[in-house]
Amino acid sequence: MTRQVRSRAISSTFEPLEADQDGQRHRLGVVRFAGTSFNPVVKNGCPELTVHLADDRGGFAEVWTSAHGVESGEHKAIAYAHDGEYLFCAGRIPPCDEHTYAGRLAFRAALELAGKLGYHHVFRMWNYLQDLSPQVYREFLLGQAEAFARRPVTWSGLTAATVVGSLGGGIAFHFLACRTGEPVTIISANGARGVYLNGRLYFSAPSLDDAEELMSARSLAQWGVGDGFGLHDVTSLKVYSRQPPARRDPRLAPETSVAFVQATLLGEEHATEFEGVAG
Repeated sequence: MTRQVRSRAISSTFEPLEADQDGQRHRLGVVRFAGTSFNPVVKNGCPELTVHLADDRGGFAEVWTSAHGVESGEHKAIAYAHDGEYLFCAGRIPPCDEHTYAGRLAFRAALELAGKLGYHHVFRMWNYLQDLSPQVYREFLLGQAEAFARRPVTWSGLTAATVVGSLGGGIAFHFLACRTGEPVTIISANGARGVYLNGRLYFSAPSLDDAEELMSARSLAQWGVGDGFGLHDVTSLKVYSRQPPARRDPRLAPETSVAFVQATLLGEEHATEFEGVAG
C-alpha cells in the first residue's frame, strides 16, 4: 500500500543550470540557484524561478517532477503548474520597504489561484529574503498570514517553511500544495520538523542526526504515521550553510541527490540547515 501511495508523490533532483529536460517525467517546477534573480516565468511548459543564491560557477537547478501530465500557466505574476494532485507556485517581490503589504498582495494572488484550481492545502514553502533579518521576516510573515486568513487555503505553518537569506532580488518564494491526501506535520524537540504526505517526508533539520531522529518509525508513530525512514531513504538533500560540509555523510545512499547552498539563515544559532525529501 505504501508503495502505491508513493507512486502518487512528486520528486526533486538537482541538475546543472543548462541541463536538458528529462522526457521520462513531467516537470512540475524548477528553482534555479544562480548569480542573479528573475521573475518567475513559464518556460517550455514549466514554471521557473531564479533565486540569487550562487555565483556563476556554483549554480544549479532544483527540478520537481511528476509522473503525471502537467498543466502550467501564469496568474497575476505567479507562475504555476499542476498535475491533478500537486500544485507548484512561484513568485517574486521586488526590493521594497513595505514587506507586509507586498507579501499580502503576492500571496493573495498565489492563494487565489490555488483555491480556484482546487489545491486547498499548502504543505511545503520556501522563502528567500534579501537582507534577511527578524524584523523583515516578521513584516513579510504578517502579510503572508493575512493572505492565508482571507483564502480557503490552509498550510502547515512555520514547521513547513524554509527561510533563507538571498544575495539580492527582493523576496522570492515558491510552495507546494496538494488537492487530496492528509499532510501530517511532524515536530521534534531537537528543532527538526517536516510534513508527511503520500508516503514521503519533506523535512528540515539543524543536523543529519536530528533529521535521522525525526524520520524514524518511533518518532513518526507519535504523530500517528505508520511509516519510518533512515538517512539511506533520503532522495534529495539541500544543505544551507556559510561553509560547505567537509565530506558527504556516508549514511546517505550513493544515489541521493545532494546540493550545497551558501546562505545565511534566520538567527545566529542556526548556522546550518539540512532540507530534503525521504521516501
